[in-house]
Amino acid sequence: MREIIQLDIIKQILTEYTDDLPLHFFLKYFYKKHRQFGSRDRRFYTDTIYKYFRCKTLFYKLPIEEKLCYSGFLTSSYPIDFYRYLLKQQNISLSLIETWDKPIVEKLNSLKEAGKICIENYFPAFSSVEGNIRNDDFLFSHLIQPEFFIRVRKNYTEEIRLKLNEQEIAFKQNGEAFAFTSKLDISKFIPDEMYEVQDISSQETIGLFDLKGKEKLWDCCAGAGGKSLMLKDHYPEIELYCSDKRESILKNLKERFQKVNIQPYGVAVFDVIKNTGGLAFNKEKIPDGFFDIILADAPCTGSGTWGRNPERLYQFKEPEIEVYVNLQKSIVANSLRYLKPGGLLIYITCSVYTAENTSNLKTFEAHGLKMQLEKYFIGHTRNADTLYGAVMEKIS
Repeated sequence: MREIIQLDIIKQILTEYTDDLPLHFFLKYFYKKHRQFGSRDRRFYTDTIYKYFRCKTLFYKLPIEEKLCYSGFLTSSYPIDFYRYLLKQQNISLSLIETWDKPIVEKLNSLKEAGKICIENYFPAFSSVEGNIRNDDFLFSHLIQPEFFIRVRKNYTEEIRLKLNEQEIAFKQNGEAFAFTSKLDISKFIPDEMYEVQDISSQETIGLFDLKGKEKLWDCCAGAGGKSLMLKDHYPEIELYCSDKRESILKNLKERFQKVNIQPYGVAVFDVIKNTGGLAFNKEKIPDGFFDIILADAPCTGSGTWGRNPERLYQFKEPEIEVYVNLQKSIVANSLRYLKPGGLLIYITCSVYTAENTSNLKTFEAHGLKMQLEKYFIGHTRNADTLYGAVMEKIS
């Protein structure tokens, strides 16, 4: 029977998965190792595994079969054959099928009353989430797969609209942001140079920048360069410098920039936390007070993105918050020497924890920064990530 084989494969995946890899990386390696799975199989196993991790922290000690069944119940509106099989195997009342399409709160309450789940344990350190975000809508949004977003580059908006319509692909558009209900390999029919994969909240952080266009800007935690690319698209004349402590990810950044024929003024491996040896680009040391703008897209818990990475809901431990807060304080403190008086530091995280965001500003002010603007880019109300951004002026 097909469902028996499917259950065995899912158990194998869950047994082999370890926390040292993001789930999507592990599944990629797993499918590469087991090439017998076709695209339909991969979609099924990926979808089922992600549904399971979305719900894992809710469950009491239940058999894995029950957890899988209830995770399907909570995260979908129709019971596919696999979940019907689990219902029968575990002798779960078939009346559950009749409520499969009910609102999520109603389904949660029914499982809570049956003693199957504990809602209070769902999101780690929930009491530490920023107050204006800390509500049931945010909490239960993690049971829904976020949408897949792209940012359309330059003047390609109408061309991409036409290509999507030709392929009969449903989408929603909000300015440069195009949203899809599931992840697509759109590179098959849209050239790479026309778009970047980027969440809508991340795209909206461009509103934190009000540039004349020729400023010297340093992205001190550039990563793979998503925000740097967006900045160059909006402000092509800025003198852009990118650094990160990871040489491997800067290689990715360079490849992305080359793909769209954009050249930063400088790219360098630099650990702003250790801050040893001084900052240099193209073998030239950067003097103090050199930059007009510093972007600190700081490492963080990533708690605003856990809808995309639901395995973090159970992997995360509350002491991690303090670890990241200390990193963020060091990054801001050590980067400021390179910011000119009157210059702006743009601080961004993809966290919803107060300690990483608004509470950090008090420490930043002690380093001579004055807050001009702060904003949460709320994602859970539109199936997207949640980010935080602050604009601070160097006054001393």
